[in-house]
Amino acid sequence: MITFRQHLEISKYSKSDSGMFEYISKLPPEDKVRVTRDISETYPLNMKGKASDNIKKMFNVHTDVMGLVLGQFIMLEQIITGKTRYQSNEQNDLAIAELLLRPKHHTEFDNEQTEDEAINKEKILNLPVQEVYNVLSEFLANRDFVLFKQFSGVFYEISDEDESEENDEEQSDPTGEQLFTQQWYWYSMVRRLAREDITMYGKIYMLKMETVMPEMSFLAQRNKIESAHQRQSEAMRKL
Repeated sequence: MITFRQHLEISKYSKSDSGMFEYISKLPPEDKVRVTRDISETYPLNMKGKASDNIKKMFNVHTDVMGLVLGQFIMLEQIITGKTRYQSNEQNDLAIAELLLRPKHHTEFDNEQTEDEAINKEKILNLPVQEVYNVLSEFLANRDFVLFKQFSGVFYEISDEDESEENDEEQSDPTGEQLFTQQWYWYSMVRRLAREDITMYGKIYMLKMETVMPEMSFLAQRNKIESAHQRQSEAMRKL
């Protein structure tokens, strides 16, 4: 069995010139054969797995976007989209796992308890690496369905083909307004849901996505209709 802790270490060596052989060479003699066998049995990782019953007994497992709270969802999106970055892809994956595999005794999302977070991280690091990636794979498949099929265009706009080249140019050289929008995207969404009442932000971050998604979908569709009407009115005035 290769644990996630070992996976982090192996990944470091796999990027070096000597590769995994350097990692294996530094192991005690009694471990070399076993670890070599475990590596050959573990890799390549299966990226289409699902959370096991064993994992569900050990953690509160979150593989459904709709079961997340908004604050938890935002932290995940920041990592997945590269806004929050770690030293390696494997460290990124660990950070995602820490948000998806939560302490069993927690009744609601709370990542501000330092001791609980440290214990939770250790438990994840000691899990078989494939078990962790099963959770990540199931979540990412669900995320793809929810964000890009079920609620397509709510958080991430789908550009028209005619506008793709223009959008690519804008993204390569963003304006100050675009940078502001990117930087404050999630905050502005929370602000909007709270109707600009800063005292409500904490409650908004703890809303379940099953409540947030339909509301954001409604607001997105309403904005499109209002923008279309505005463009139509401007065109009429030019006649």
